[in-house]
Amino acid sequence: MNTRWSALIASAFILTGCAGVPNPQKANFAHCASQFKAYKADNYLLVLQEGDLCLQNNTLPASIQSLVYALQAEAYSGLKRFPEAVTAKEKSMQLAVKPAPRDNLDLSAMYRDAGNPKKALELVQYNLDNRLGEAGKGSGFHMPTYYHLGLALTDLGQYREATEAFSTGLQRQPDYAWAYYARGIAYDHLGDREDAKADFFKFSQIVDKKYVQQEHKAKLAEYGVSLP
Repeated sequence: MNTRWSALIASAFILTGCAGVPNPQKANFAHCASQFKAYKADNYLLVLQEGDLCLQNNTLPASIQSLVYALQAEAYSGLKRFPEAVTAKEKSMQLAVKPAPRDNLDLSAMYRDAGNPKKALELVQYNLDNRLGEAGKGSGFHMPTYYHLGLALTDLGQYREATEAFSTGLQRQPDYAWAYYARGIAYDHLGDREDAKADFFKFSQIVDKKYVQQEHKAKLAEYGVSLP
């Protein structure tokens, strides 16, 4: 579960609350709360269902609608319905008072999953060009920006540039296992087996194994690397 959304949703319900709002809104808020509970339980289909009911009649503040669409976008992604995830995320950002730079990174990932790495790269590049670090304008760039940049470049076949992006991110967060794996994939495409193996080995030593899937293990095995 995305803990960032957990905090945002909880704060929104506390600040907005149900007291003093018309009955139709109270009914909608009940579905919003149910959507949040379903999200915490990774029940993606229920997230979509309760989200639709929450948005029914369009009576809620735009800020709450934005968060509901954001959760639906996450649910669509979890269900691998990526074009719908993109649509929901864009609705969320349109309704937000001020979309956060991290929203562009999340949307970039959804565009990549939907098979549009060019648009994914444009979104990350927008943050870079406008100095929109993860914590806001002028805050500097850290692993998330360079990780998404590297993934988009990899999908576009720009493998050398991808390795540079991952390397920059790793300078800022050297314990992020998945950047080693992703850089290893880029090195693999470049035919640089020595550096690829080094990255896959580093990945195997520090990754949280519960997130490693069979496809990752298969790639490691190609290089004689296995999880401890």
